[in-house]
Amino acid sequence: MIESVDRRVDIAVALGLIVICAIALFGTRDLPPGTFEPLGSAPVPQATAAIIIALCTIVIARASRRPHANSRAPDGVIAGKDDSDKANAGRAVITVLLTIGYIAAIHMRLATFAVLTTVYLVLTIGWLSRFKPHLLPAIAATALIVGFGCQFIFTRVFIVDLPGL
Repeated sequence: MIESVDRRVDIAVALGLIVICAIALFGTRDLPPGTFEPLGSAPVPQATAAIIIALCTIVIARASRRPHANSRAPDGVIAGKDDSDKANAGRAVITVLLTIGYIAAIHMRLATFAVLTTVYLVLTIGWLSRFKPHLLPAIAATALIVGFGCQFIFTRVFIVDLPGL
């Protein structure tokens, strides 16, 4: 497992996600009941938020027990630092921008949920894997299965209205 450069970053990101999930929990408390099933549309985002909060709590607990990343190694080198930190930060920024673009595209209803999700996954997974040619068929297959599979499951099984055309 790859250790994070700084445990404070892990804790800050986890706390940020907990805040976002708490807002989602608060925002879904008054959703009306569904017309096709008795639960309504609130349980799925509430369960998702609860799972993310639980996982973030685990991340915080593990990060709290790790030594600081800037503690000195025996040879005097700062532990956990390498030349790829800037490259990884750049990859993270691009991934966040792709995610914001995906959300904006869904909000503007530029295409169906399945198409937008498939494109987003191809771009994001491809970007994170550095668009290695031998991985592209698996990336495309995964994106198609997830994008169109989620649309099918949400619209046919869970009867959820998805954004899109």
